[in-house]
Amino acid sequence: MRHSLVRRLAAHLGAAGLVTGLLTVPTPAAAAATAPADLGVTTQAYSADLAVGGGRVFVGADDRVIVADATGIPTGDVITGLSGVRQLAIAQDGARLYAALSGSNEVAEIDTASLAVTRRLDLSSHPCPVSLALLGERLWVGHGCDTGKGGVVGLDLSATAPVPVAVGGEQLRAPVLAAAGDTLVVGQRSVHEGDLLVYDVVGDTPELRGTIEGDQVYLDYLRDLALSSDGTALFAMASSPNDVIRFDTRTLTVTGEYGDGWVGYASAVALSGDGAYVALAAEYGNHDLTVYDAASGTALFGAEQWDAEALLDGVAFSGSDVFMLLRSTTDRLLLWRVTGAELPASTLTVTAPTYAYVGSPATIEGRLTRADGKPLALKPLTVVRRSTYEGKELITGVRTGKDGTFSFEDTMQERGEWIYLVYWEGDDRYRRAGAFAALNARDRSTLTLDGPETGTAGTTVQLTGTLTANGRSLGSWTTFTVLRSIKVDGASDSVTLPPVRLNADGTFTLTDTLTTAGRYTYLATWGGDITAGPAKAVHRITVE
Repeated sequence: MRHSLVRRLAAHLGAAGLVTGLLTVPTPAAAAATAPADLGVTTQAYSADLAVGGGRVFVGADDRVIVADATGIPTGDVITGLSGVRQLAIAQDGARLYAALSGSNEVAEIDTASLAVTRRLDLSSHPCPVSLALLGERLWVGHGCDTGKGGVVGLDLSATAPVPVAVGGEQLRAPVLAAAGDTLVVGQRSVHEGDLLVYDVVGDTPELRGTIEGDQVYLDYLRDLALSSDGTALFAMASSPNDVIRFDTRTLTVTGEYGDGWVGYASAVALSGDGAYVALAAEYGNHDLTVYDAASGTALFGAEQWDAEALLDGVAFSGSDVFMLLRSTTDRLLLWRVTGAELPASTLTVTAPTYAYVGSPATIEGRLTRADGKPLALKPLTVVRRSTYEGKELITGVRTGKDGTFSFEDTMQERGEWIYLVYWEGDDRYRRAGAFAALNARDRSTLTLDGPETGTAGTTVQLTGTLTANGRSLGSWTTFTVLRSIKVDGASDSVTLPPVRLNADGTFTLTDTLTTAGRYTYLATWGGDITAGPAKAVHRITVE
């Protein structure tokens, strides 16, 4: 599959991408509410940004900004003449849009009514503008090229020709920015355990309020920031610890955490305008998108597009809806609208066996109910299977029965962990729901034990055999146990022999002394491991 783990790791490490090729923008179609809209461009980028305001969605795509309506359907309007569009910022009233242009070292000011570029703010002395934070008539720009240092400058937009004014010192890379209320946050990007610099912006000149030390909260390779509308709550998403951490910008302390410890490769975080919801986007996580209740930290739902992956920076709220940017498996740039956060909850459970054998079917099952436990019957489900080797694959035809339960079988053809993500897209009465279960596919093991069938007391005997898994050796570090039982005149005695170690080719030799006459039984057992299942073998010797 095109989107391999190697490619995802490249995204994780910050590989640069490119958006190319303006094609005919699709005519708005009466597609399902959860179907992403194709924005008419091909992309190999790992990041893209969007801004929501004035009843429209604006998407940056390298040399243009694409416009969509409030439902996420492209209007056909495209703002061109731009070079290297990176991040977007929109005025609170939706009248002005700003675009950081790393290709021309400018910030473009765009009138959202006419879609005309009204000003180009020169940043040639602070090249490669990447990130933006807008607060009233003040715009902060994070700049920095891949091969040079970075920093932050502020622009007074009320001036005819705003003069960039540096904020703070030099940065190793272009920083991540967020501004709201009386607070500006500058986050160190692409560094190990980067700091968060919190500024007070009540006056004309930002004043450093304090620093959240990255080595104290372990923010490794910061990805994105979001601020509450009053600037008091900061949400930071980094590649590690793979969760979103909430801070109080007054005390600079941790006040909450959102995530399950493994959301994949962090892509973006967004906060709804009323502060009620937190959205986390991730690559190769348990979900492409997870929406949380901001107050309690409870996950409301997860959402997934099986043939696409999340892009860095590409998530924003519109009311309680979430807009998200994806790249499809055919490298198309998609805009996805995820709705239903305010609807009553539904509950989805999924279970799978801990282990299954390669080549043999495993049964995955679960149930979909309302919050009160009553079943949601005859509902179609989306099932996505993920593995390290195969990426995402869709399993079709799964739906709930009259009692809300469902089950399906799947056969794994490769060893390793397989994750089954099951989603119900919701309806106009109940919120969408998602859950996942994981199983480990392993090989069947074969253990043989051979030797003589008779022997003489006082002599030694040599037993030989093999332990393999689907024909492969388990390695010379593998050991297994042998229980020897001797039955004499109806009485028996058993002892566990020293562990037997395999040779590199999976063979082994066991030597034992036949101490007395009787019926000897050798039971060899191996408990299995994550790659192969258990096995046993028996050999009997009559000793005279």
